[in-house]
Amino acid sequence: MSTRKRTLSKRSFRPLAEGLEIRQVLSSYSGIKSAQVSGTDADGDKWTLTLYGPGTLNVVDQQGNAFTKDNANTPDLINTITVAGTVTHSSRLVGTVTKGANGDGKVFFQNLNIQNNGAYGMIDSTWIDRKSTQAQNGIALVDMPDFWLGHTSTATPTTTSQVHSGFDLAGGITAPEGINVLRFGGVDVDYTPAGGTILAATGQSNEFVVNLGLPATTGTSIIVDSVNTNASSTTTSSGTTVNQQSVTFLVTGRVNLFQANEINGNTSSGLAPTQFDSSATTTKAGGTYLVSQGGDVTGQIGYVRVGGNATNFTTMALASSIFSASAGDTLDPKITNFMIGGETNNVMLLAPGGSRDVSFGRGMDNVVINSAWISHLHANRGAVNSKVTVSRTIDNMKLGSDLVNSFIQSGYSQGITADANTFSSLSGGGGAFNGQAPANIDNRTFNDFVGQSIPSAHGGGGINAQIAGSVVNSVVSVSVDPDPSGINDPGSFQDVTSKRFPFGAPQNIVLPRGYINAKIEGEVDNSAIAGSIVTTSDQAFYAKHVKIVKGAVLPPKVDTAPFNRKLQYGKAQNALQGLYHVK
Repeated sequence: MSTRKRTLSKRSFRPLAEGLEIRQVLSSYSGIKSAQVSGTDADGDKWTLTLYGPGTLNVVDQQGNAFTKDNANTPDLINTITVAGTVTHSSRLVGTVTKGANGDGKVFFQNLNIQNNGAYGMIDSTWIDRKSTQAQNGIALVDMPDFWLGHTSTATPTTTSQVHSGFDLAGGITAPEGINVLRFGGVDVDYTPAGGTILAATGQSNEFVVNLGLPATTGTSIIVDSVNTNASSTTTSSGTTVNQQSVTFLVTGRVNLFQANEINGNTSSGLAPTQFDSSATTTKAGGTYLVSQGGDVTGQIGYVRVGGNATNFTTMALASSIFSASAGDTLDPKITNFMIGGETNNVMLLAPGGSRDVSFGRGMDNVVINSAWISHLHANRGAVNSKVTVSRTIDNMKLGSDLVNSFIQSGYSQGITADANTFSSLSGGGGAFNGQAPANIDNRTFNDFVGQSIPSAHGGGGINAQIAGSVVNSVVSVSVDPDPSGINDPGSFQDVTSKRFPFGAPQNIVLPRGYINAKIEGEVDNSAIAGSIVTTSDQAFYAKHVKIVKGAVLPPKVDTAPFNRKLQYGKAQNALQGLYHVK
C-alpha cells in the first residue's frame, strides 16, 4: 500500500514565535539608571533612592538643601523627594536602606511628589493617528519599603489641607497621573524630629494625604507595613476641642489592592473620629481613610487586606470626586474583597455598588457596613456592637460566635453615596468622609425629598445566615419598617407605647417578599432591649418569611493574624509579578 509523501511547507509560511518578543508590556521596566541620590538619616541609617527609566530625581532636607555626594554621609532628614519627567510604562523609583549602628532601619520623609511633566499630550484628543502615543506622565512603580511618611520639619504645619476642612497638611505623596504600584513603609503621625513637637500636641488637626491620580493603565496598588494615627484635645474657656491627626489615601479610579499589616488609631473616650459615633453633636473626621473616587472613571476597589488589627479605619468607593456634587448611588463603585485578619475597633465600609466578600479573622467588633448587597459576610469570632445595612440581600452570613448588641438589616433603601460624602464649597460638607455617622436603622435620618426616614424598608431583601452562638440584644430584620409613619423626628427607638414602634409591634410594615433563613447554635436573649427596640425578649429575627433551624454551626475559616499568605495578583496586575520581592 502506497504512503502519501508529506509535502514540506515553505519556511515563509511557518508561524514565527520570535514575533511575540517585540511586544511592549508593563513588565518591561527600564533597567537603566537615570538618577541616584544617597544620604544618611538623623540616626545613622544609610539610604539610596534610584530612578530607573526616563526622568530625573531631586531630594532636599528641611532647609531646602539638596542631598549630594559631598554631604551623603552627614546625618540629615528628608523633607521632599521630587521625581519629574517619568513615563508610566517604564519608569520606577527604588529606595533601599542600610541600618546604622544606632539606627532603627526607618528613613522618614515628609513629601514625595511625582510630577506630571514627562510629555505633552495630543493637542486634539479626538484625532486618531496610529503613530501618536498617549502621554504617560505617571510612574509604574515606587518601591521603597523602609521609607516612612512623617512630619520631619520642626515647625508646626501651616498649610491648609484641601482634603478635609479644618485640617492642616502635615505631608504627603502626590502623583497627578498615578502610580501603578506604591510600596513604602507606611505613615506615622507620631514621628517627631529632634527639636520638633509631636503633632498631637500642636493644638490643631493635621493630616497626611496620599493623593494619587488616574494612571494610564492597570489601576493602583498600595502596599504598606502600617498606618498610625492619633488624636488629642485642648480645653479652653470656650470648651473642649478634639484635634485629629489623620491619614487619607485618596485614589482616582480603581484600587487593585490596598494591603497593610496593621492600622492603628486612638479610641479613647471623646477622641475617636465622629463618623463612628452617631450620638456626636460636633463632627470631627479622623483616623485612616481609604477612598477610591471617581474621575474620568468611577471608583472601584478590588482587595483591601489588613493582616493584623484595624482601628479607626474607613473605606469607601465613590462614583464621583469628593470635590464634586454627589452622583447618587450607582451600581458601579463596588468593593470586591475586604478582609481584616486581627481585631477590629471602629472599622467602616461604604460600598454604594455592593461588596462581594467581607471577612473578619478575629471577630466583627465595632464595625459599620453600608452596602448595596453583600455576597459573603464571614467572621470567625462573631459580631459585637456592629451595624450592617444592605439595600438588597446578604447571601451568606456566617458568624463563628455570638451576635451581640448588633443590627443586621437587609431590604432597606439607603443613600450610601450621601452617607459617604457630600461636598460643600462653603463648609466642610457631610457624610462619613467629613465625620458624620451613616444613617442606620437605630439612627435614621428624615429625608424631605422622599418624605420618610432613611433607611426605609422595601420588598427586595433577604438574609441567609449561620450563627455558631447565641443572639443577644440584637436585631436581624429584612424588609420590615418599625416606624412607617415618619411623623416623629428621627431618633433612637422609644418604648412600645410611643409612636416610634419597636420591631414586632402590630404597626410594623412587613413587606411580603422579605425572607430570613437562619441556623443558630445558641439561644435568643433580647431581654435588655425588650419593650424598646423589640417587643419580646425571645425574638430577634423579623421578616415576612422567617425560617430558624437550631443546630451546630461550623465556624468560617477567615485568615487570621499574623497574615502571611503570599501576595495574590489580579488579572490587571499579571505583568507585575516577579518585579520585586515582597516581605
